[in-house]
Amino acid sequence: MLFSVKKSTALSLMLTLVFASVSLLLKYHLGLDWNLHIGRASLEQFFLGLGLIIASDFSISLILVIVFHTAYVRLSMDLAQYFSRQGRYAILAGGLLAASEEMFFRGVLLEYLIETLDAGSYYAVIVSAVIFGLFHIIRNKRLALFSLWAFWEGVVLGAIYLYTDSLPVTMAVHAAHDIAGFTLFSLQRKRGFLVLKKHPGF
Repeated sequence: MLFSVKKSTALSLMLTLVFASVSLLLKYHLGLDWNLHIGRASLEQFFLGLGLIIASDFSISLILVIVFHTAYVRLSMDLAQYFSRQGRYAILAGGLLAASEEMFFRGVLLEYLIETLDAGSYYAVIVSAVIFGLFHIIRNKRLALFSLWAFWEGVVLGAIYLYTDSLPVTMAVHAAHDIAGFTLFSLQRKRGFLVLKKHPGF
């Protein structure tokens, strides 16, 4: 659902407001504690978190290319094509939506599991990541498996949130990651999978 929304600037902005509003209401209703402090270490934590999630993406892509070769390249290009309606404003709006997602999935859901239900950190990260992945299912049989990738990214974002103990840092990491990813998709549609040249048939 969320991947589909991120094709549209208007829908992304509307859902950003919904996520942010609902998250704030739940935060105060449930009495959740958010660390909103931004200090000297925040910038370093941001780059560390962004580097971690980008390294994770690169590693998974490399493994899939080695194992599945052209089949994965074609599937990846299909995913890039799925976002062909995205312009620059939709990409930026998608980044805002990603930031607001962190308010809900990590700030509310993960925190509720840990603070209120006294669930362990690992359990809370996995459960929040599963729900995060379900929200990113694509209604396309060929692309539906990318929701598993979204689940893994939910795990990575959960780990970043717990490590940094900072909601703003995690929001910034998710926003920057999505903006970079959607920009890469745009370049892939123009130049091909490796972004260096257009691959025939891709």
